[in-house]
Amino acid sequence: MDSISDTADRTRLHPPLLEPADDALFLDLDGTLLEIADHPAAVSASTDLRSLLRELCTRFDGACAIITGRTVADADAILQGALGAIAGVHGAELKTPVASTVQWSVAHEPVWAARADAFALASRLNLLIEDKKASLALHYRHAPELAERVREAAADIAATHGLRVMQGQLVVELLAGQRTKGDALDAFMRQPPFAGRRAIAVGDDVTDEDAFKAAASFNGFGVLVGERRHSAARFALEDPSSVAAWLRASLRGAA
Repeated sequence: MDSISDTADRTRLHPPLLEPADDALFLDLDGTLLEIADHPAAVSASTDLRSLLRELCTRFDGACAIITGRTVADADAILQGALGAIAGVHGAELKTPVASTVQWSVAHEPVWAARADAFALASRLNLLIEDKKASLALHYRHAPELAERVREAAADIAATHGLRVMQGQLVVELLAGQRTKGDALDAFMRQPPFAGRRAIAVGDDVTDEDAFKAAASFNGFGVLVGERRHSAARFALEDPSSVAAWLRASLRGAA
C-alpha cells in the first residue's frame, strides 16, 4: 500500500469505508472534525456533527474515541458528551466509557514550575497561552514569523524545568512526561470495547503521527487530514467536511 509520501495523487489515497463491527475509530478534534479557529475557545461542534458522533458510537458498539491535544474537559464540553471515550493533552489524560473520571498519567509539578517563565514569554511576544495542567501551549497563529523565536525560547524553558517540547501547527507545547497520542490509542485498544478490533486513527497535525503508527500495530491505518506531508498515514482526506462525508458514507455502507 502506498504511503502519502510515495505518490503525488491524493485521489488514490482516499480511505476505504469503515467496518463498524470490526474497526475501532480514533479521531482528532481541531483540524480533523472541526475547522481550526484563530482562538481555541472560538470553536464549536454543530448539531449535525454531534449527532454523527453519537451514531458512530452506537454503530461501533462504543469503540469510538477522541484523541486530542485539548483537555478532556474542553473536548467534552465542545462535543456536549457525544462520545464517552476521550484522551486529552496528547495522551496525558484519559476518560473511558467505563470510568467517567479522568485518569492522569503524568505529574503536573514540572509544568507548574514552568508557568512563570511561560507566561512571561507569552506576555513578551504577545502569544496566546493555554494552561492544560499537564502542559502549556504557546500559540503564535497570529504571528507566524515568530516561529523560530518561540521555539528557541520554549526549548530553553523546557530544558530548565525538565519538560519536553512538542511542535504543532503554529503552536509549541511544553509537556511533562513522555505520553503521546500513540500511547493513548494503545491504552484504549487494550480494553473493551476497543480490544480485538482494527484501529483507525484520523488526524491533521504532526502530533497525530504517533497515533498513525500505533494504529498500524493493531492491523489498522492512519488517515491524514489537510495539507499533505511526509506521514505514517496510509490514506488522506482534504478537510473536516471530507472527514464527515467519509464517516457518513461508512455508516450508509454498513447499513
